[in-house]
Amino acid sequence: MVSHKKKTPQKKKRMGKVVYTYGVFDLFHSGHVQLLKKAKKLGDHLIVGLFTDEVATGFKRAPVITYEHRKKVLEHLTMVDQVIAQKELQPDTNILKVVPHILAKGPGAGWGEGSTSIPGEKSIKKVGGKIVRLPYHHGISTSEIIKKIKE
Repeated sequence: MVSHKKKTPQKKKRMGKVVYTYGVFDLFHSGHVQLLKKAKKLGDHLIVGLFTDEVATGFKRAPVITYEHRKKVLEHLTMVDQVIAQKELQPDTNILKVVPHILAKGPGAGWGEGSTSIPGEKSIKKVGGKIVRLPYHHGISTSEIIKKIKE
């Protein structure tokens, strides 16, 4: 069970530089791996906010793989230190709970190429952190995989 207690500055310092990223991570592929590797390189402790099935369904589509199974995949990755439920599309609640140094965000879930703001921007600034924009990995996506399966 993951604790959702707000990190005190002492706990935050003990973990080193905390990085937070989030997403659906459905039909896990190399683009996900690259994003998580880049996020981990930004700090010492990578926390992944995993969209619940309900949230993913509400903004995109129902995930092919359930939340519990997606969580297990992420938990077994060496670059991921902690996985927590993201129960809202916006990451603000989780940012205020885990108080990361960095919000690492790839395109999607409210931010894409040409967007001027990133979801969670106000909250990460409120806790004294910064945003690092991660690139999209062209050539692979869950949507493309699903499209190929349907063809």
